[in-house]
Amino acid sequence: MPSPAMLQACSPKKTCLHMRTLLFTIFSFCYISSQAQTVIADSLRVPIGVEIDAQGRAWVVESGYGFNDGSVSLVQSNGDVWPVIVGLPSLFDTVNQEGVGPWHTLPLPGNRLAVTEGATGQVLIFDLNGFTPGLSAPLTMSNVLFALNIAEFAVGQGIMESDPYSMALDESSNLYVADAAANAIIKVTPVGQMSIFATFPATPNPLPFGPPMVDAVPTRIISKPGGGFYVCQLTGFPFLDGAAQIFLVDASGAVSTYAWNLSTLTDMALDAVTGDLYALQFGHFELDPNLPPGFAPNSARVTRIKPNGAQEVVLENFGPSAGLTLDAQGNLYTTHIATGEVLKWNNITTASHDIKAAVEDLSIAPNPATTQARISFSLPVASDVQLRIFNAQGQLVHSQNLGRLPEGAHQTEWIPGAACSSGIYQVEVVTERGRAALVLVKA
Repeated sequence: MPSPAMLQACSPKKTCLHMRTLLFTIFSFCYISSQAQTVIADSLRVPIGVEIDAQGRAWVVESGYGFNDGSVSLVQSNGDVWPVIVGLPSLFDTVNQEGVGPWHTLPLPGNRLAVTEGATGQVLIFDLNGFTPGLSAPLTMSNVLFALNIAEFAVGQGIMESDPYSMALDESSNLYVADAAANAIIKVTPVGQMSIFATFPATPNPLPFGPPMVDAVPTRIISKPGGGFYVCQLTGFPFLDGAAQIFLVDASGAVSTYAWNLSTLTDMALDAVTGDLYALQFGHFELDPNLPPGFAPNSARVTRIKPNGAQEVVLENFGPSAGLTLDAQGNLYTTHIATGEVLKWNNITTASHDIKAAVEDLSIAPNPATTQARISFSLPVASDVQLRIFNAQGQLVHSQNLGRLPEGAHQTEWIPGAACSSGIYQVEVVTERGRAALVLVKA
């Protein structure tokens, strides 16, 4: 039985409950997916972050079992796994019953590599010049070029907790660190000066149990072409479905909502050709009183968010899963903490997907709308249909059962009430087989 520290990927912040129960829940699943997949690596120690380089090799961060056995490994196209960095800090926190270790890497100018390290609250910088994968001895903590003490800075700013999770660079080589425990983005200049770039507030917990406020828990940050960043969030316990967002953070640090009504996001990737975002849901957290609490088997999913706000699930029925990336050929890769595998999913950005094709041709007119909006969509098969509309804070402002509709084209209208002020809304059509969503602007 693997160590409980393998569960560390379920939350980069102190948000997991009943870890020993979760251990059974997560490690008793098997993969069931309708999409073609290839195992490109296995027997890894809790793989979290994954990136694909220009040579098609996968750089994988292994968070370890809690015995200072975190590492960065390079997976070749033939499946060979070459150690790059070994012995990274990895521990199991017996007080909070969760593991922490290294999470993500980021290539830096000058052939350097940055690693976010949750166990020490640092970003570790390694120099890869002179290092030849597969031939050179693996680097260790003795080879750290320098360390950025993110947690020390955060505590100095009055922040109670810190867990640097992922990183991004801007065109001026400023480093931006998504701190999952601080609920903030920390900016680090090329000379090492740190500042709080953006913050993400907690939200009220609508359930009668758990904490009164739910932490944002920002996980993945990626650069946006033209400036600014996308940031996704896990959210804290009770890990509510639909509570997670993708934020757009502009170059000044101003935060707005880019996509919402998502769940437990731990990673995302951008298709630079189409502008589509691919967001990874770690899993669905079970709150059924008749079942032990934990993330349900096979409840990870990948959602494609198009620039117009439309959402489409392109992968599901796998995981739980913590890491995701794309390669230049449109293949998608995910890491899997339970089996220690890295999976390759072929042609995800180019293939047609039938998993959530129950709603087609969704459109809204006029958009922007003032007094009413006509919502048009098509059903390839008969289904019970529900219309749901959320405001920019992710709150449900309208819900309407449209009944059972036959195959074919349909229309309905939404007349915003007086309480619906001007702003951005998400219009969602839900069927028995899935859902589709678009952004509506109310003038």
